[in-house]
Amino acid sequence: MRFSASAPGKAVLSGEYAVLQGAPAISMAVDCRARVTVESNGKDFHSVVSPGIASEANFRCTERGRIDWLDDGRTNPDQALLEHVWRAVEVLPSEGLALTLDTRPFFDTESSLKLGFGSSSALAAALTASLAKAGTANAGARAARDIPGAAMRAHSGFQGGMGSGIDVATAISGGVIAYVMRPDQRVKVLTWPTSLKISLMWSGKPASTAERLKKLERFERNRAARTAATRLVDASSVVLDEWESGSAAAILDSLRSYTAALRRFSVEHRLGVFDAGHQELCVIAEENGLVYKPCGAGGGDIGVLFALDDLSTDQFGVQAGQLGFRRLDRGIESAGLTYEH
Repeated sequence: MRFSASAPGKAVLSGEYAVLQGAPAISMAVDCRARVTVESNGKDFHSVVSPGIASEANFRCTERGRIDWLDDGRTNPDQALLEHVWRAVEVLPSEGLALTLDTRPFFDTESSLKLGFGSSSALAAALTASLAKAGTANAGARAARDIPGAAMRAHSGFQGGMGSGIDVATAISGGVIAYVMRPDQRVKVLTWPTSLKISLMWSGKPASTAERLKKLERFERNRAARTAATRLVDASSVVLDEWESGSAAAILDSLRSYTAALRRFSVEHRLGVFDAGHQELCVIAEENGLVYKPCGAGGGDIGVLFALDDLSTDQFGVQAGQLGFRRLDRGIESAGLTYEH
């Protein structure tokens, strides 16, 4: 038995933080993929290999579906995610399994640091699908019939119940989507507007989404913070409206307003979204009639430039390089979760 699945990473273009308040967010799948392979290993225990983090481990599954690791030492993030997916899918293997969790495309080849494209969400989607489709799941379990829902639950558990689910939704859908955090996790497929150009920039500094979400939960909300949140929600809705209108110039204007609202939200909630050089790039972009913003939680990781022509993105890339950023040769991935038998 052998079964594989893969899913892409993501970049949140608008709606970060606002999506947690019910506002629509826009996200695009990025052309780097997490790939999972499940196959028989002919042994009385299971094994998992993660080439991206040079990790190998063995485990057994108890009758209640709990994973017991056979190796000494603490579990790494891939193993922790596997535990959540294993429970969500209700895996009942009849033989020993060999799992390969490959997230190497999410690592920067120059620094070996992980790029902020949502590797764990892509891995959650691919791993859930692989275990469910390979015939190792409990056939009566809801997870076996609802892979997106199971992947969402597993990744949410992995993140301690934080996050909106937009990253998993993007990994499953591919392309560009609008996402609203509702009980039914609504997803709407969008088209890319004619004449709108983007360039993804890497700050060289990894950032933790979980840390910022915890900080957001702890912060006592005063009137200024609540006002900033309301304005961010409103600005996020305007971006989606303009995106659906198809006018690149109008989209750029709405993103400019949204970025200003995100900056105020960051200040009032003390999140540091524009740290690690993002604010400096915002200033450069504004001086040239462009729009630049951090993607997702911010404070490092990835940022995105929006422009109306390729020349502007090229010139901006040179200026960003002088500040230690690097333009990434990554674009939209049209395919979402894919099965590769």
